[in-house]
Amino acid sequence: MSRRGPAQRPSLSHPAPRRTPRIVPDHVMAEPTEPRAPRNDSDRRGGDRRNVERRAPLPPWRRPWAYVGYGVLSGLVLVGAYRLTRPAEPKPQGDAVLVTPPEAPTTNVAPPATQPRPSGQPPQAAYSTADFERLMLEGPRAVGRTVRAELYCAQPATYQVRSNVQAEAVVAALASQGRVPAAECKWGGRDDARRQDFLLLVPPELAATFAAAPLTSDEYQRRRHVVANLEWIGRSEALSLRTAGVFRGVAR
Repeated sequence: MSRRGPAQRPSLSHPAPRRTPRIVPDHVMAEPTEPRAPRNDSDRRGGDRRNVERRAPLPPWRRPWAYVGYGVLSGLVLVGAYRLTRPAEPKPQGDAVLVTPPEAPTTNVAPPATQPRPSGQPPQAAYSTADFERLMLEGPRAVGRTVRAELYCAQPATYQVRSNVQAEAVVAALASQGRVPAAECKWGGRDDARRQDFLLLVPPELAATFAAAPLTSDEYQRRRHVVANLEWIGRSEALSLRTAGVFRGVAR
């Protein structure tokens, strides 16, 4: 067995020499070690790989507007194929065209036997809202009754009479071309907080008498103050469920 002496330590007075890195000039290029890919004929860069232009322009049939044309043409082909394969519609038999003439508006009138007639009794006083409600509660029994009421009426106008329902005889008698002359009124005095809306039908022969009633200011509106004798109709379907009556003159 060999004996080794103590390890020799490097001398501090003689350090080991340092290797200087090799500097390669910029103009010296290393030869490529990997094989280059085969050149594409459409690549116009050649040996210059830094060139931006890489490919040739697209042919016309691959441009965006060409694809739009393909879609439009496909749609036209589908529509044409659908029209060719759709079954033919049956032709109408004969050339005559049936025309139904419009029906003239008519007002249905209830039979006279079912309409109450005004009695020969003097008019009953019905000035307050309570009297108005009493007449409403009596229903058909109060139809045709002559009462005396205090009304504040607006300017008269014409109102439509419904032709698809049965109208009262007095309403049908006043109707002209499906309309009746009437005025929107307030039933009761100005100090009555529960005044009700009322439609007063005005016959043509009493239009001058109604127009002679004095005008007054009522609820910031100009209305005629009429103390009238009227024939009670009540709620009428022919007048769109308005509560109505017929003007029979001024109360004396």
